[in-house]
Amino acid sequence: MERYIGLDPHGASCTFGVVGPSGRKLRHDVVETNGKALVNHVRSIPGRKHLCLEEGAQSAWLYEILSPHVEEIVVAGICKSRGQKSDLLDAFRRAEELRTGTIEKPVFKAPRLYSRLRELARVHTMLVRDVVRVQARLKVMYRARGIATPGKSVYSPKGRDRWLRQLPASSRWATEKLHEEYDPGKLEQTTVAVAER
Repeated sequence: MERYIGLDPHGASCTFGVVGPSGRKLRHDVVETNGKALVNHVRSIPGRKHLCLEEGAQSAWLYEILSPHVEEIVVAGICKSRGQKSDLLDAFRRAEELRTGTIEKPVFKAPRLYSRLRELARVHTMLVRDVVRVQARLKVMYRARGIATPGKSVYSPKGRDRWLRQLPASSRWATEKLHEEYDPGKLEQTTVAVAER
């Protein structure tokens, strides 16, 4: 007998909703977000298991640990939520979408294939975002005191003291800390290290 399982994962707990081939809701459970507990729970569900979970921070890990215990596993990218929202409703919604073949945006997951490349790309994206954020904050610190900062020269360690002297003492320490956080040499080293892996 086919069982369609929807999984709504969160940091502390995961909500499961199970439907049968006719769409009848058979059971629902909340399980601790713990690999062993999740595997044991999925294994305890009788029948041929088809599982659908939402794309998120834990989806690759969940795919990896649960895929050996189900016939089929699908990760669904969630576009926009419509209607009521709750963990249980979301779990049953995923199960029903899997049962009816109406998953709008399946997400490809192959945890052991290109996993290192995926992690490096993810870290690179985070680093770039952090650098851009610090750059914007630096410019704001100077702009808040009426100091124009055209171009990129404000980021360079050369001439940094000249820039800092234009600020009142009350703003100088915080701006120095932002300059320390944004060090082009460190960024280049980190970016090269990521690229070389």
